[in-house]
Amino acid sequence: MLPTCRDTNLELYEIGELTRELAQKLSCPELTAAVLGMGPASRRADAEAARAWMKPHFETLMDEMDMGSAARAAAEKWRSKPSFGNVVVYGDYDVDGVSSTVLAMEIFRHKAFGVRYFIPRRDAQGYGLHAQILERLTESGCNTLVIVDCGTNDEDMLNELTKRKIDVFVFDHHSISLPSISFPFTVNPNIDGDETAKKLCATSVLWSWAWKEEIISRPELLYALDLAAMATVSDCMPMDALNRAMVQKGLALMRGKPRRALSVLFDKLDISRRAISEEQLSMRVIPCLNAPGRVGCADTAVRALLDSDASLCVDDLINANKKRRVISDKIVDAISRTDCADSHVMFDKTWPVGVLSGVASRICSERHRAVVLAAPVGGKIRGTLRVPRGANAVGILSSISERLDAWGGHRYAAGFSVLSERWFEVKESLEDILSKIQIEEETIRAIAISPAKITLETWESVSELGPFGNDNPCPCFYKEYDSGDKILPLGKDGKHSTITVDSARILAFNTAPDELRGEIKGWVYHPRLDSYRGSERVQFVLDYAVTKQGDAL
Repeated sequence: MLPTCRDTNLELYEIGELTRELAQKLSCPELTAAVLGMGPASRRADAEAARAWMKPHFETLMDEMDMGSAARAAAEKWRSKPSFGNVVVYGDYDVDGVSSTVLAMEIFRHKAFGVRYFIPRRDAQGYGLHAQILERLTESGCNTLVIVDCGTNDEDMLNELTKRKIDVFVFDHHSISLPSISFPFTVNPNIDGDETAKKLCATSVLWSWAWKEEIISRPELLYALDLAAMATVSDCMPMDALNRAMVQKGLALMRGKPRRALSVLFDKLDISRRAISEEQLSMRVIPCLNAPGRVGCADTAVRALLDSDASLCVDDLINANKKRRVISDKIVDAISRTDCADSHVMFDKTWPVGVLSGVASRICSERHRAVVLAAPVGGKIRGTLRVPRGANAVGILSSISERLDAWGGHRYAAGFSVLSERWFEVKESLEDILSKIQIEEETIRAIAISPAKITLETWESVSELGPFGNDNPCPCFYKEYDSGDKILPLGKDGKHSTITVDSARILAFNTAPDELRGEIKGWVYHPRLDSYRGSERVQFVLDYAVTKQGDAL
């Protein structure tokens, strides 16, 4: 499907004298200075601010961050005991939940007789703490429960566990739905942390707590930054200075000395270690780690990251992701062929609930509209909500929370469950709310330059401004259409295309050549690093075909 952008929604930046002056001050390529110039005014006017953004100082950022009073209380509890006995880590089934589960096990094994974990199944129990499971865990001899990526809003269950003389730690980053949080060991910066801490994913909350409080040796902790990097990218956390610094360090670790399972996964996915980037993580690695929790049990991903039979586990990860893709494609195809395609809220009793969040994200992105997908699990209906930029998924569910059995999530992604008998009224309410959301067309900001002028060296310099993501978008570039541009099919099935522009090739994935015919004004694209036969090169990928106002392809 060809993504298009009207010329009236395109904001172009030219490389001019101010860009050249900034490049001289920073001793960097003009292209890097141009990308910096598209950011806040402070980076354009202040070379020191631009230099600080180029190279964020990790240790200083960590020292300045305040995670809140619970972080200090949890550290005091850690130091108060020589051992926490039999420890169980209770996690979640996405990459942030899996990564924080693995990290918690690696940390707490320093003060435990034994450490095991439990992650609920998405298709059976669903997200969060469940009283019946906690009962079984306590009966099995659990002395300490470490809860990651959930638990903030489960104070009644947490207090009940402490009454049974079980030590409880919570490391979470989800929004707070209770009037207040009083459990003293809930380390969640959303309670009373500063703005930097509030932008951390759950894995980074746990990692930062261990770093700031010196829970284990810092050299050992640095080797776990790959987990924080993957979780940060997976949960689409804002790429502020600290998150960028953490992901930079995590990517460097993966390029140099990845844990065994990641090394095997990179090889089997034909990903060059030297070229590993946040885009490679997001598009190829993270889907494999997410897949077991979507189509079965997340244990496979945990075992892989713990280096338990890495090769066998990686094969299972890849096979699970293939299965997820097949199921997801069938659901997307079915939706496109039904009358409900124009609805915001869609339900089908045959849909496997585990894949719905990915499908909802895909539909939301392609149609630029809010969407809910739901399916039955036991006696309840479980749904996933995705909204485009400008809307608030958690705020939407909060407005109907009295009708829901459970709910939670983030600004752009949230999930919920509702009793089957209340589904119709919830569906009607959500359809009404989502249909009234005013979605403004996104302004696309791009630097006017031909891809033929972007070299490997200059793009490597620009890449140092990454990792890119929320609040630090990957820079886009624009080349005006020329009658000499050549459009050819790419691959055997004709589903993809290449556009030759000034001797450089732009790859148009999921776009057939026939879709690129018409009144096109230009191409918006982005570069990425690629490895071919052992050598690196810069590759260009089409983001939008630019059309005139009112034109459609």
